[in-house]
Amino acid sequence: MVMAGEEMLVFWAGAVIFGLATLLFVVLNVRRPGYEVLYGSDIFVCFITTISYVTMALALGTSVAADGQPIYWTRWLYYIASCSILTLDVAYLAGKPILTKLEVALFTGLVMFCGFLASFLTGPERWWFFAFSSAAYAGLLYTLFAGTGRTEPGMRPVMWFILIFWTLFPVVWILAPTGFGIITTPVGAVLYGILDVITKIVFGLWITVRVLPRR
Repeated sequence: MVMAGEEMLVFWAGAVIFGLATLLFVVLNVRRPGYEVLYGSDIFVCFITTISYVTMALALGTSVAADGQPIYWTRWLYYIASCSILTLDVAYLAGKPILTKLEVALFTGLVMFCGFLASFLTGPERWWFFAFSSAAYAGLLYTLFAGTGRTEPGMRPVMWFILIFWTLFPVVWILAPTGFGIITTPVGAVLYGILDVITKIVFGLWITVRVLPRR
């Protein structure tokens, strides 16, 4: 598939940013003892995301929307791994028991796998899987944050961070060619890239600098 130059620039820029972020978290993991669990997770999250952006930059695995624009559905397969790590980190911060952590991982996998199917399919049936993904996302939020505000005060800003920024991903999906096609694929790629940086790199730095010292 022929890819527009704008998309290629966005994807290669994303690969470079997350490649550098991987190295950053490696350094922080060595220099800031006591944060190894979370920085170790951030290393894997950023490394997986780097591979994801390289895959999209090389146009390995795409489908075509009804308006002829390419859909890079592979990002959702990589999200299964990277976002599962992120949600397990949040469950760890919230002090959730092991069974709840397993539920969190399962819900995250369902959200991303159904998101993959919704993006891979280009017919009306994609909305069924978008609905399934949304339902799993609601279950994920409930599992993560039910009662958290009372038992873990430091988790309240984390909850709002996730509610705001993670929920923007399906909003972009709806606006992009995967949904109604209101925005173009390059614009969607930029928005996804910004959200990736915020929810992975910025989030990883923020929880270790601002959240953990309060516990």
